[in-house]
Amino acid sequence: MAISLKKPSGFTSNNHKKTQVVALSEHIEEDATLLIDGTILNCFVSFCPYEIEVGKTYDADLTINLSDDYEIIRVDTVDCLVEKTGHGYAYFLFGRLCNETFHTFTPLDDQDLHYEHPELNEQLIRLEVERINVSFH
Repeated sequence: MAISLKKPSGFTSNNHKKTQVVALSEHIEEDATLLIDGTILNCFVSFCPYEIEVGKTYDADLTINLSDDYEIIRVDTVDCLVEKTGHGYAYFLFGRLCNETFHTFTPLDDQDLHYEHPELNEQLIRLEVERINVSFH
């Protein structure tokens, strides 16, 4: 299935996502594996006011957490949108930076990347993220 990386008309920036819980860690309370817009990710649960259960779907907000020395580069093509970089929560996310939104496996707030890297606006990029945080509602 092809995924459009262009900004849809009438798009409003909102990080609310329907998120299905695929797995929960037995050892780390904040560790959850989630299915979000067809992509499975290991996320860090930063806020959850209730108990979540495997197999159920919840409304949640996603935010990307960047390290102080994160890497962002322009790429010519995108073969996949998400690539795990090793253990933990770190990923390379691929997509198009469009002003205040990073269009990757799902639209995400760009954390002011378009201000820090204006030359990459409207470009395909690879962004190294330390982790993806999820806050449940």
